[in-house]
Amino acid sequence: MIDSLTRNWWIQLIRGALAFGLGATALLAPSTGMTLATFLVAAFAIGDGAMTVTTGLALPDEYRGRSGLLAAGAGFIVLGLLVLFWPGLSATVLTLLFAAWLVASGALVAYGARTLRPEISDSRIMGALGAVLIALGLGLGVFGPSAIGTFVTFAGWFGLAVGALMAAVAFRLRSDATRLSATPVAAA
Repeated sequence: MIDSLTRNWWIQLIRGALAFGLGATALLAPSTGMTLATFLVAAFAIGDGAMTVTTGLALPDEYRGRSGLLAAGAGFIVLGLLVLFWPGLSATVLTLLFAAWLVASGALVAYGARTLRPEISDSRIMGALGAVLIALGLGLGVFGPSAIGTFVTFAGWFGLAVGALMAAVAFRLRSDATRLSATPVAAA
């Protein structure tokens, strides 16, 4: 799996750029309110779903987590389309859908950290990120609907943080690809 991730490091960079761009948009134009929040959640869920599907397709067929990635990516795309095309979507429903996406994304990241533990020495950082995403999703699901006025601002800062983190992961994967390809393989 690590070979597939390092070869396709650019997927994580695209995810990071999308998150960062959407976060910056939310912070620079918060006055557009619910329309922007709906677009941001939908665009990010669709983009993240597409990148998750792309990651799943890049894995070998025998990788046991491949079908889970494909299903999660498809689910994220459906969630984004649901948000985008649901007429009259209320702020509370939008917040709850975003919270559900955060929990699902956190679970996926935590599962990836567990799967990559033998291959990545500091996978516990990735696992911690998954736990933080789950906690944010649960917190947003419980307290978010009552604090809907801060939703766009939260989404903006969240997008900036996730975008920067995903870009850092992409460049780490890129450097690992270079390092792994330079490592000589012993002949049998």
